[in-house]
Amino acid sequence: MKEKCMEKVSVIIPVYNGEIYLRECMESVLRQSFGEFEVILVDDGSTDSSGRICDEYAGRNGKVKVIHKENEGLICARADGIRAAQGGLITFVDADDWVEADFLDVLVRSMAENQADIVMTGCIRESAHGSEILRNSIPDGVYERQRLSENIFPRMLHHEGFYRFGILPYLWNKIYRKEILQSCYTHIDTRIYDGEDVAVVFPYLLKSEKAVILSEAKYHYRIHDKAMTAGKKSDYYENCCHLYLYLAGEFNRSEYSGALMPQLDAYMRMLVWQKNQKSYIEAEKYVFPFGKVPPDSAIVLYGAGVVGQTYRHQIEKINYCNITAWVDKNYRQRELQRMGVRGMEALEDIEYQFIVIAIENRQTAEAVLADLTGRGIDREKIII
Repeated sequence: MKEKCMEKVSVIIPVYNGEIYLRECMESVLRQSFGEFEVILVDDGSTDSSGRICDEYAGRNGKVKVIHKENEGLICARADGIRAAQGGLITFVDADDWVEADFLDVLVRSMAENQADIVMTGCIRESAHGSEILRNSIPDGVYERQRLSENIFPRMLHHEGFYRFGILPYLWNKIYRKEILQSCYTHIDTRIYDGEDVAVVFPYLLKSEKAVILSEAKYHYRIHDKAMTAGKKSDYYENCCHLYLYLAGEFNRSEYSGALMPQLDAYMRMLVWQKNQKSYIEAEKYVFPFGKVPPDSAIVLYGAGVVGQTYRHQIEKINYCNITAWVDKNYRQRELQRMGVRGMEALEDIEYQFIVIAIENRQTAEAVLADLTGRGIDREKIII
């Protein structure tokens, strides 16, 4: 197939204080064997020399365009790049990474030959310990809608075992159709700063009619201590809550929600495990049960230990629901009294819709459940 028959590709590169690696990134992109592409550099309010480097490349190469903007984070930077894109196909490169010379050629040719909506490849993780090739856990192949629903949707976010993605969650080792990608950015929660790739990749797959998985790995992903998210900081649990609620909304609108929601729960356990260094199974206890408690509900939070404090933190950070009382059997402890924790008698004079048990030890939690039902509280109101 001749290159002139191929669609134009827009390569979007968000940049935030990336002066150290930006030139290496740009040189690798401009060396592509596939010629019909443009590069859109989105300078997201950099305070180093990144903006000047971007302008330098735009001044000497007509393929390169630059957008300078105030810092709003990675999601907004990529969205601005998509709006400015002239190509019908879009891929992403991060400013601290680099690609091999046939990166675009492999993606575009597979897209054209299969008339696909997305092509997904492997990648190469580069760190101080060396190089490691990462590939999708789901086998290579062409997946039309029926095969997507049978082979990809049930395991794309959580494949099996301790934690393994079926589809690598990165935005940049793939190529997309602009019109579908734009639809994924129209209502995305811009408060998400960690896991923003996940918030796009998996909703995009749900909108796709045909996908291709390739084992080729042409993208080099650099692990280091400086990242695009450095300019957009907020609370870790707050971010997890925003990400969960956004993806839950996307998944629950899908006919495949029954297969998707358990995967999302497993993914959130993994995020909490990363933060707390608890066992993967234990990590579930540290994620507030959003799926069981409707927004704006009036709840009693039972338990003021680590789990209870973590739940309260998550709830208050995003104003998810109303804690009408926080109770614990050890409420007389001075520290808990300072926190506003009360005894069980508080249940007698307040209105609530649910009691959420926030206790790490399962046996203790079951004992609390038995005590509450023994007091005549409806079991359906108790979430454990």
